[in-house]
Amino acid sequence: MTQPVAAALGPPMGGPSDRGRLARVALEAALAVPGVVRGEAGGGAPRVTVDPAGRLVGVAATAQRDGRYAVDLRLIADVVPLLPLADGVRARVQRAAAQAGLAGALGRVDVEFADLVTVEPAASRLEPARTPMPAAGSTGTATAGAPSPPSRPTPGGSR
Repeated sequence: MTQPVAAALGPPMGGPSDRGRLARVALEAALAVPGVVRGEAGGGAPRVTVDPAGRLVGVAATAQRDGRYAVDLRLIADVVPLLPLADGVRARVQRAAAQAGLAGALGRVDVEFADLVTVEPAASRLEPARTPMPAAGSTGTATAGAPSPPSRPTPGGSR
């Protein structure tokens, strides 16, 4: 007698796996580090993990040979020194995994910064002052910021 397919596959998923839980813990920990703006899926090998609560953009947890999970984070950051930021992200992920009881499941933690967010100074966001070009045939004596009077066509066409 053959087993039903469901029995052969094992028990139904009742909650997130260690892989899914670890991905969520890692992403939440990374996003809590000052200087990290958000996760980024990227192209090629996207950093996205799906768990019962939804898609986790910016993290992939993959099985290693030793049974643990490597965590790959792809992040958008502020303009800050990136090596110390990556070290801070790794340390926070390791602490969060330990607090969640997942320290034994956590393997390598790789941090990639896909892009940096720059903040423009307030002055550069304002519309730049415009210095109008002198109108054709004018003397070019218009003051900066004041519009030049419109040029009028000469009677009878061109001169």
